[in-house]
Amino acid sequence: MIKKFSRLTFATKILIVYICSLTFAICAVTVNQIHSAANVLEEENAQNLSMLTEQVALNFSEHQESVSYSIYSRMAALSIPSLMDAYTQDPSGTALSELRYALAQTVTDSAEYDFLLLELSDGKRISSGWKTSNDPYAISIIKSSCDAILDEHREITYGNSNWYRWEDGHVYILRDVYATSPLRRVGKVVIHMREDLFSVSNVYVNTGFLFFDTGGNYLFNAGMKIPEDIREQAYEDFRSGNQPSAESWLTLDYYMVSSTSGRWVTIGVSSTSVYRQMVYHIVRNGIQFGCMGLVIGIVMLAVLIRVLTLKLAELRKAMTRVAEGDFSQKIQVAGSDDISRLAETMNDMTTRIQELLEQLVEKERLKKDAEIQILEYKYRSLETQIRPHFIYNALETINAMAKIQGNHEIVEIVQRISRYFRSITVNTTRQFLTCQQEFDMLQDYTEVYRFIHGDNLRTIFSAKEAARNALIPTMILQPVVENALQHGIRAQNETSEIIVHAYVTGDKLNITVKDTGYGLSPQMEQKLQSDRMEATKQGGIGVGNVRQRLKLIYGDDASFTISNREEGGVMVKIIIPLTYIEPDILGSDDLDWD
Repeated sequence: MIKKFSRLTFATKILIVYICSLTFAICAVTVNQIHSAANVLEEENAQNLSMLTEQVALNFSEHQESVSYSIYSRMAALSIPSLMDAYTQDPSGTALSELRYALAQTVTDSAEYDFLLLELSDGKRISSGWKTSNDPYAISIIKSSCDAILDEHREITYGNSNWYRWEDGHVYILRDVYATSPLRRVGKVVIHMREDLFSVSNVYVNTGFLFFDTGGNYLFNAGMKIPEDIREQAYEDFRSGNQPSAESWLTLDYYMVSSTSGRWVTIGVSSTSVYRQMVYHIVRNGIQFGCMGLVIGIVMLAVLIRVLTLKLAELRKAMTRVAEGDFSQKIQVAGSDDISRLAETMNDMTTRIQELLEQLVEKERLKKDAEIQILEYKYRSLETQIRPHFIYNALETINAMAKIQGNHEIVEIVQRISRYFRSITVNTTRQFLTCQQEFDMLQDYTEVYRFIHGDNLRTIFSAKEAARNALIPTMILQPVVENALQHGIRAQNETSEIIVHAYVTGDKLNITVKDTGYGLSPQMEQKLQSDRMEATKQGGIGVGNVRQRLKLIYGDDASFTISNREEGGVMVKIIIPLTYIEPDILGSDDLDWD
């Protein structure tokens, strides 16, 4: 399989890899988005169901209290407690007939109940009339349930309303009846509640609610019709003290949450079928859009590969011509893509090759000039060695005479002159010196000038620790310092200063030579900044020669600048690569300084 793949064209390989990568990416993104969407939907639906259940539980608790209070208030308004007390005091009076009449008045079309059964203190029971049903069988069942509730629940309610769901599936309220002035219990009442009382508005179509008392006794359900097995499961959970299930919506047919308010526990039940349907639509849409993206991507890639192949073929032809030595042909560039930039680079490369050929010729010329300069250095070195013993003996004689006469200034200047000539003799035979060695030699050189100009001339040489042992070309600073001494010194009665400083920045050695003279004229500054200034000057090696030597040794890695200082005077700045090992320039065999 790998061998077959390796034999395919590059464009075919790109297409295969793209299809595989895009397919994997689409699948991964689709699965991740589906999972994220499912989690968001599940969390959102769970939060909505929880908030809705809390609100329904609160509304239900408040509504039950309101219903209980309104029923007893209506009984009190019709004087039913007083009539029950009057009957207890005088059973033979008219209180019983009045009580039957008042009791019949309590059941109306707008009431939340449709049947009441009173039990007087002597055990006599009186029922109200009916407004909502003409079915004798249903009426008899409800009356039997009311009797059973009175028979089974003899405890005193102390004014509280106890709600019961009886065996017939109906909901009843049981409470004591109290007369006032003085306050005393005069009997009990059982109230049959209408079914339409238990409705919950503003709920989702797939949401229902189960209501239990805090003892786990089921009262009724509202909203969506809840299957019997789900109701029984919730009923058993609460009777056994277990919490409703809170598993993933994908593993359940119904999701349940609970909320307690007052004496009631409300369980919100939501069908997960709609949730699963939404997840299915997300999956289907994700796959559809993924396939569409894959097809569009393949078409676009095929077009791109076609354009790429044509450009690469043109580039290959141009490279073949360059390999044959034809640098004159240029590729026609259209566009700004990578291949077009590559073609531009190819054109730049052929142009650069032609320039390098020209530079090679120029370098050979510079090499010849360097050889001439080396001969000149050797000549100057030979001049200092023509009569070295005579010069040194003369200087020693002057030094001895000055010591005898006690003239310490002459002793110092003779010693510096002698040391400078010895340094010239030794160092002109070497290609490179350390920065500190060059500074020491120049220190003697500048001190001779100081004896000429007196204390009005100050020379300062300083070097950072990293720059002291860095290598520089021999005698590269002497012409610059010499220019500063000749042209950067003010009048005899004015103070002049020459500052030479070396430091390191990154991989570069920086050397600055500053003077406090009058500066350069604009014409001279422009001339000195020109790369084509003359390489020599009368009487010695000039600044132009220094620039050419730097270019010859370091190429474009070195820079030489001359400019006026804002505070007065001139600054020369030399930047060369930082090295502690002598570089190989022009072939060491060609530059034999011995």
